[in-house]
Amino acid sequence: MTHYSFDPRENVLPCLAEIIGPKQNFSLKMIVDTGATYTMIPKFAAVIIGIDLQGRNIKIATGTKVERATLVNIPLFRAFGVEFRNFPVLVHDLPPQIKADGLLGLNFLKKSKAIIDFSKNSIKFQ
Repeated sequence: MTHYSFDPRENVLPCLAEIIGPKQNFSLKMIVDTGATYTMIPKFAAVIIGIDLQGRNIKIATGTKVERATLVNIPLFRAFGVEFRNFPVLVHDLPPQIKADGLLGLNFLKKSKAIIDFSKNSIKFQ
């Protein structure tokens, strides 16, 4: 089991993620978001690593409205020392006031069997 600590004074649970595509690798500043169904990365990052943005368009509910995002597979997605091949992510840009590149959503947290323990300020992966 892999264990990571977080600062309980912060309002977000930050992490670094790496996306590996056909052209190159890229690191992203992410926020763990238990309210996000899918992990989300920005369009510029998908383009940099060489992802074809002709994926399936789906509707997503943001804090204020319903928008469209593209669902694509990332050849290799890595965060918290856990990696998945052909991992589905949404390509959608977060508002500029959010100080992160993307969101680490439930599709990653469930698949990696994450346990977030706020009493111990830790997140564990099985």
